[in-house]
Amino acid sequence: MRIGCERDGREIDVGVLNGRNFINVASLGFGAEITATTPIKLKKALGGAAYTLMGMVKAMNLSPYEGRVVIPGEETIEGSMLFAAVGNNHYAGGGFDVAPLSKIDDGLLDLVAIRSDRGIQLTNINKELEDPMNPDNVHVAYRQLAEFTIESYQKLHCNLDGEPVRKKKLRFSVRTRHLRVAF
Repeated sequence: MRIGCERDGREIDVGVLNGRNFINVASLGFGAEITATTPIKLKKALGGAAYTLMGMVKAMNLSPYEGRVVIPGEETIEGSMLFAAVGNNHYAGGGFDVAPLSKIDDGLLDLVAIRSDRGIQLTNINKELEDPMNPDNVHVAYRQLAEFTIESYQKLHCNLDGEPVRKKKLRFSVRTRHLRVAF
């Protein structure tokens, strides 16, 4: 408590999704779908293992999200994805480093997507995640952007700092150095 009252603080960016603010990460696709669709009774009975169980069930019928990413001033990117994260900071729930190049005060959001329109090869995906900005990556797309829109042909599951959202059109932007916080 003393830190919050005595320190000057630091200005950080705030991510925005369809007018809703977020500080950390918005996850999209497979992982967000598991979080949103795991029944409460199962969570109470199994705890964290409920997500693993639901993940295995969902993986059996895994279908990618088809759509596009619209970036102002650039050509639209068409394709399909299994998972994406929009990071204002590195870490998602559970301490997963989903946006390794993200900085909370750089005026950008980091978009990382696992593309499924080019096949799925888990060993290659793991290698590409080690160097996400490599232009030769086939499965992992990583961009740092101030604003963009993801349009899906079906409602896309999104976990926005722990809150579920489900939309076909997701407009992302950043409010640069919008909030002062003490670390």
